[in-house]
Amino acid sequence: MTDQGIAARRIAFRAIARVEDAGAYSTHVVPLLVDELPDARDRRFASHLAYDGLRWRGTLDWMLGQVLTRRIDEVEPDLQRVLRLGALQLWRMRIPDRAAVSTSVDLARTMVPSSRADGAAKFVNGVLRGLARSLPTLAWPDRGSDLVGYLSLTTGHPDWIVNDLLDQYPPDSAEAILHADNDPPGVTLRAVGDSGELLDELRSADLDAEPTGAAPEGVRVAAVDPRTLPAVVQGRAVPQDEASMLVVHMAAVTVGDRIIDLCAGPGGKTSHLASIVGPTGSVTAVELHRHRATRIRELASRLGQDVTIVEGDARSVALPNGVDAVLVDAPCTGLGVGRRRPEVRWRRQPVDVRSLADLQVALLARAIELVRDGGTVTYAVCTWTRDETVGVTERIEDDFRDVLRREQSHQLLPSTNGTDGMYMARWRVRAH
Repeated sequence: MTDQGIAARRIAFRAIARVEDAGAYSTHVVPLLVDELPDARDRRFASHLAYDGLRWRGTLDWMLGQVLTRRIDEVEPDLQRVLRLGALQLWRMRIPDRAAVSTSVDLARTMVPSSRADGAAKFVNGVLRGLARSLPTLAWPDRGSDLVGYLSLTTGHPDWIVNDLLDQYPPDSAEAILHADNDPPGVTLRAVGDSGELLDELRSADLDAEPTGAAPEGVRVAAVDPRTLPAVVQGRAVPQDEASMLVVHMAAVTVGDRIIDLCAGPGGKTSHLASIVGPTGSVTAVELHRHRATRIRELASRLGQDVTIVEGDARSVALPNGVDAVLVDAPCTGLGVGRRRPEVRWRRQPVDVRSLADLQVALLARAIELVRDGGTVTYAVCTWTRDETVGVTERIEDDFRDVLRREQSHQLLPSTNGTDGMYMARWRVRAH
């Protein structure tokens, strides 16, 4: 790392502040801010610091709580962030204690009003020096007597997420899911044309590229910013996780089908569906939020696809009836994309699971109204909570027991599939 290391730390701080204070997604904010750094090593360091600072927030707060004389949430937010970044460097990164503390002190001086800079610097110095001394003897929860506490701190997840997984999976499987949720996913592309040609193109540019395991159009490529790839810029590839590709395969649409993508933004699955049904079919994309609808339009234009875009609430907006298939890629807690958006685990609460599950059932009910006799409804959520997955499936089947016949359902997990945590189910719809 260069002598610009303090600049990299400031970028990480700013990224975390924007995620936490403005509700932005780290996948949007971190690359944007990191681009301000001229040195590649500093960009990598800032990205690592920002993502891990978000990912390990709960564990870092627990550590700091061992040396603070007050609760961490009683510390002003900017100093909380400085302390977490300093603790992260002391605990998980190969930064010498002296450097981790001194750079955090410098960061504190620049991130609070000048009138309080000296006091903030002194406070951060004392807390982090105390933590550096205490780290070797911290009393971590015992796995045998406090499994939830142990998994929460050693994997960096809130207790409620740990409990939800333990209610569904054996302890070893739940632990594997939580650890895999911390593994950076890398870049996966969906080939718009021939995946073999995309592989050849990437490899000819000296990139490490390989096919994905299950989706035939998927390609994994290492150590690259997809925004810089000519294949992406020119419309020969779309950044998309393999799990999202498999959702489209679950929908089992064919050439000429009339499709509704009921919750379409930002458009990856919409464009994938359009590529399958072709010019003799049709895809209607429904999106509530204008900025996401704009992204669908931009993607369709880049790929040369004809997609009808409807802005509005999918539960009530006017839509075609009697279509061949409806995809409901529903709003959800998003825990299954925690590998790329670690802030989601701290942003969501159990009450969100319940309210989102109600919304998902309502969206599925609308989809059933729109599909023809013998058509299909496919449900997908990028999460693994029971209430949003199996729970929603059971509820909709109970509400429409004489109408739906389930054909498939499956939960993808980062620990076993190497993909986002995506649940999907498909039903055949009888006359209603």
